[in-house]
Amino acid sequence: MLDHRGQLLRTLTAAVVGSCGFALFLGACAITNTPQQDLAYSRWAKCNAPYVSLERVDLDGRITFKISSEGSRQEILQCLAEAGRKGPPLPEPVGVYPLGGP
Repeated sequence: MLDHRGQLLRTLTAAVVGSCGFALFLGACAITNTPQQDLAYSRWAKCNAPYVSLERVDLDGRITFKISSEGSRQEILQCLAEAGRKGPPLPEPVGVYPLGGP
């Protein structure tokens, strides 16, 4: 009877350790960018305008950025279009005003 409990304890311990290892593996995968995100970040790095900041890059590569004016939105959209002219397409970037508006 004692041997059976020891085996059960070893099996449960192995299952817990294995689950923790798998969870760590999945966590490491979750912090890696998708290829579309890497491409979007490289395009964003080529574009710079005053009073514009990167809000986020979605998994599909869509860039969302904060703007201060319509002119800054157009400047960034044009730059991103030029940066992506020779590469694979990404979703249309989105320029948004900060909370509270312009």
